[in-house]
Amino acid sequence: MVKMVKCISIVIAFALPLFAQANSKSAFATVPKQALVELKATVGKPFSAGLVFINGKFLDPPYKVERYGTALRINGIQVTNEIVPWTEFLKTQPGARIEKIETPQSADTPAAEPTPAAEEPEAEESYDSSDDIDDLFDDDPKPKKKAAKPAVAKRPAKAAPPPPATTIVFDGEFKPNDKTRQMVARINKARTRVETTLRNGGCYFFGARYMPFSVDRLPTEMLLSSLPDVMKSNTVFEQFSSAARAKGLTFISENVMRELFRNRLDYIRLQARAKAVKEGGKWGTTL
Repeated sequence: MVKMVKCISIVIAFALPLFAQANSKSAFATVPKQALVELKATVGKPFSAGLVFINGKFLDPPYKVERYGTALRINGIQVTNEIVPWTEFLKTQPGARIEKIETPQSADTPAAEPTPAAEEPEAEESYDSSDDIDDLFDDDPKPKKKAAKPAVAKRPAKAAPPPPATTIVFDGEFKPNDKTRQMVARINKARTRVETTLRNGGCYFFGARYMPFSVDRLPTEMLLSSLPDVMKSNTVFEQFSSAARAKGLTFISENVMRELFRNRLDYIRLQARAKAVKEGGKWGTTL
């Protein structure tokens, strides 16, 4: 095992830009319906090599990687946000315009009220709080001045509303052009990169809260030979994490480790996958 750990190649960062924010901590941003209609999809052929984890959950092969409008999907499950935002496609269309999206004021938010003026205290009743601090260290303390009548509390000023967001609006017929074709090619290139890595026995971790990343074939073998046992035997995260790193899985970040821990019962399917691979005589078989 020690020799195997030393042979691990560097983790390859999968730098798909995630322009759109996820709708929640566990979901990817929805691809606009118009993008699906106009850009369609690019679907690859199924294969059973490699390993895929989505938000820490193991996805059983065979895998079918597709460009889904402006994002990627595997086996019908979206695994990225928009790689190139649909708004970038709309900007290339004659007649596209920018519109502001006004944020409606909540009904629970009271309207701003005029702030009453505070009463001016008389001069002989002025109060300086610094006198108290000076008196603590003064041999001839000064007589304290009479405190002024408390002023009327001022209502905090209402926070200014955030600047309105903007969106691209296009009412005409979408027509592909050189720029849109280049953007589609860019997304297809990302799709091909994912498929090629998996077909070569690699492993991908996709998550809505972190950048997707891949590892090469050797860590995939290590995952199948060690991760299921770590998942099965450790019910406390600290022990789980320590055991995984002791097995050489040091390329897994803490965020991913916590998601794997939340999906500990996947060890059953990972054990079945490891058995199938072992019986097949190699770590991945392309269909």
